Amino acid sequence: MEFSLDKPIKLLNSPVDLLAVGEVLVDLISKEEADSFIEADNFERYFGGSPANIAMNLARFGKKSALISRVGYDGLGDYLIKRLEEAGVITDTISVDRDNNTTVIMVTRSRKSPSFIAYRGAEKFIDSDEIEEEDIIKSKIIHLSTFALSAPESRRAIEKIINIARDQKKIISLDPNYRPQLWEGRGDGIEYIKNLLPKVDIIKPSLDDAEALFGRGDAESYVKSFHESGCRLVILTQGANGLVVSTGDKVKHFDSLATEVVDTTGAGDAFWSGFYIGVISGYSLELAVQLGNSVAAEVIKEVGAIVELPDEESLFRKYNLMKEG
Repeated sequence: MEFSLDKPIKLLNSPVDLLAVGEVLVDLISKEEADSFIEADNFERYFGGSPANIAMNLARFGKKSALISRVGYDGLGDYLIKRLEEAGVITDTISVDRDNNTTVIMVTRSRKSPSFIAYRGAEKFIDSDEIEEEDIIKSKIIHLSTFALSAPESRRAIEKIINIARDQKKIISLDPNYRPQLWEGRGDGIEYIKNLLPKVDIIKPSLDDAEALFGRGDAESYVKSFHESGCRLVILTQGANGLVVSTGDKVKHFDSLATEVVDTTGAGDAFWSGFYIGVISGYSLELAVQLGNSVAAEVIKEVGAIVELPDEESLFRKYNLMKEG
């Protein structure tokens, strides 16, 4: 797969626009801004899980999305599936676990990188035996989460999905949100992720993600490291400093479009959502990135990863984006 900033990404003609794979969970986010949990007293419940957030945002924009995940046989699992179905996400690929509770994440509300504590449950146990090849075949883009890769059972399921997707020449994207405190099982998590990178078409690390994998560095060195590891399209987000997009032979910086920052919890998921909307709509890579930027700017003005968003036409007008053709 070759990428060019001024051209759309070629997608196979499949009925499902995006198949997201990984966690769906409940976020308990502090009501007040807090640098640590010592300062956080009150929490509110929000829909969460990066792949689930992306699938929901796409469905709300009229795209066809599905989610492979797992919830507990409990009220929180019911709540999550209900929210997904209301948004129009295909939920047939979500299984219910009678042995493990729905995952809950506690998060501090922050304008920077929030702190979190993970009480993980069902989403760790996505079953490889339940993965149906047909679900991958009928999807245009496969989106994967490193959070889900951190648990051995779901890791095996994702490996199976990657093998099928590569055989079918699907676009594979990875959110490299590796955190060492979450990694379970034998082997070095960093080496595992690095060995996975050549199998991925698109990767979107934040500076924190890049540092977790490659140590301290700057944007230029991180982009180079991802390409040397086998990544073809690298989108490095830098918070208020915007983002860098690299196709390997061309690098371009994009300023942030944010004018107000209340909570950065869902910024990365929001970018993915807008970016995928642009890719699925057949826009150039550059315009898809700008659309991702605009959705991120909208989401960080409110608390939580799922907020009411303007429609696509309104985003184009508000952020002065120009459609091609």
